[in-house]
Amino acid sequence: MGRNGYEYEFIEKIVKYVSNKINRVPLYVADYPVGLESKVQKVNLLLDVGSNVEVQMLGIYGTGGMGKTTLARAVYNSIADQFDGLSFLHDVRENSTKHGLESLQEKLLSKIVELDGKLGDVNEGIPKIMERLQRKKVLLILDDVHELKQLQVLAGGLDWFGPGSRVIVTTRDKQLLESHGIERAYEIDKLNEKEALELLRWKSFKNNKVDSNFDDVLRCAVTYASGLPLALEVVGSNLFGKNIGEWKSAINQYERIPIKKIQEILKVSFDALEEDEQNVFLDIACCFKGYELKELEDILHAHYGNCMKYQIGVLHEKSLIKINSWRFFFPEESDNRSYVTLHAMIEKMGKEIVREKSPKEPGKRSRLSFHKDIIHVLEENKVNTDIHEWFICYL
Repeated sequence: MGRNGYEYEFIEKIVKYVSNKINRVPLYVADYPVGLESKVQKVNLLLDVGSNVEVQMLGIYGTGGMGKTTLARAVYNSIADQFDGLSFLHDVRENSTKHGLESLQEKLLSKIVELDGKLGDVNEGIPKIMERLQRKKVLLILDDVHELKQLQVLAGGLDWFGPGSRVIVTTRDKQLLESHGIERAYEIDKLNEKEALELLRWKSFKNNKVDSNFDDVLRCAVTYASGLPLALEVVGSNLFGKNIGEWKSAINQYERIPIKKIQEILKVSFDALEEDEQNVFLDIACCFKGYELKELEDILHAHYGNCMKYQIGVLHEKSLIKINSWRFFFPEESDNRSYVTLHAMIEKMGKEIVREKSPKEPGKRSRLSFHKDIIHVLEENKVNTDIHEWFICYL
């Protein structure tokens, strides 16, 4: 081929490269991206996108409804122009269940190298992904991953991708990242009170400036949501255009019975647990929030007859509970004991799971946590065997 032929191919590649950059459509992030910018900066710092030699994998983990996907989309938009190929695979958990992992491999290849075609098996897709991507600098985001197999067939190793590539994984399970050798991880945290108020105002009034008469009820709603973006958005949408009386009535109802939409999303993590892990989670949510870790282990050991260290560890890894030292709350103290806590919305989710088993008759529930229910059951002497044993052990 003559020189003009090579020049033509070279020019064609440049035109295609520039065209892809110009025509790239940013992902939708959020109507009101409150508190997002600082998180994007922290993740980008961990990604070290400026390094074009190493391939990096990064995990974003945390409780359901905390905004992991929203953060991943914002990060994607902020750095996408620096890569030759892009793929954001949404809802890996749901889509792999519905359509199989082969379909996700097909989407990955289609988006990054425009290779269309059906794969008969995930083992057929692995060598194709490696072959096509090893020389490309790509940005791949795997959203809501919950099984190791998903990582193994979509981003098996650093050697799958060309120099400078970045892979971001969002998950509720920190252990999943560690099992895949992903050392860099960012734990997404709840919104602070100022950010939460701002998001709630935007969602419920479409304005950050609100009649001061609503100040008290807004703060009650913020306290209820405990900095969880999902809860703030749902509450704000539900109460849009409502008066103060309706706000108070709704929040009282939410305190008694969690909003179904929030419950469903948070409960995904609970449903993925083994039976023993579910029982320990419900024990903590209903009875043992704030207990010293060693004391909790002793109580659970006495009740179940087995050591529950592993089950507690699983709950921690799956972002259902937190284990903090006393010095986390009071840095000046010398107390090194660890304490078990959990997000208020996760606690409500656990209590609602128990309540749903017997909404009308508290005495038939496996655990009691609301003082009115406890008094009612004791006064009426309507205690089933399981609850009776629980009272003997712990009250």
